[in-house]
Amino acid sequence: MTDMWFTVLGPVRFWRAGTEVDLGAPQQRTLLALLLVRAGHPVSLAEIVDVLWGGEPPRSAVNTVHRSIGMLRRALEPGLRARDTGRWLLRAAGGYRLDLDANSLDLLRFRLLLARARAAADGPLAVRTFAQALELWQGPVASTVAPEVRGHPVFTAVDRLYEAAAREAADAALAVGEPGALMRAVEQAAGQAFLDESLQARLILMLAATGRQAAALGRYETVRARLTEELGIDPGTELAGARDRVLRLVRPACRCLADR
Repeated sequence: MTDMWFTVLGPVRFWRAGTEVDLGAPQQRTLLALLLVRAGHPVSLAEIVDVLWGGEPPRSAVNTVHRSIGMLRRALEPGLRARDTGRWLLRAAGGYRLDLDANSLDLLRFRLLLARARAAADGPLAVRTFAQALELWQGPVASTVAPEVRGHPVFTAVDRLYEAAAREAADAALAVGEPGALMRAVEQAAGQAFLDESLQARLILMLAATGRQAAALGRYETVRARLTEELGIDPGTELAGARDRVLRLVRPACRCLADR
């Protein structure tokens, strides 16, 4: 790893040489979060203004962005002079770009490991690599940023990637008979995406596969109640099917006990 490490898969944080750096005002943290989720790609001034203020930016928005960029540059590279280019935060295509890689940003590390897991020909190796990728997540993306900003598609797309990865990881673990290896990671992802029926169905199957049939059925009932309360719908085919598979495991065991 380099001596710089950034996180956005959860709280937005930054370390230099093992020491965490204060990112300053909330607006600077929000700007950094945007640059991190788009790391390696230029972010236009118009996009920055849109993410930070939505459809009603103040007249001072552009000046505020330039001032926040200057403060971020000084936080990232304290010895940088005012007109120096810098190593990390660069001007690019009418905006700015953070020049990071998988050794300096958790999101890029996650994407690298996810690609490796998807490409792995060996099932157990894929499971281990999925586990390494999912362990990088410490909460919703940019969790220390204001909720109204986190609702922007640039952030929600990263959360959707996480949920997709958790579904793929669950499938890989179930396919090789190692659900326990990914249980904690999939439970965490399912906790963040409680209304994702597909992910919840996989967690139910993983719980049952590790002998926790009662917990699996309890999870189904909890999700069913949330779907009814928050969306006014019943469980779909996939979620109901997972419940039915667990019941088929439970009923023979109950009959065996009754026959004793």
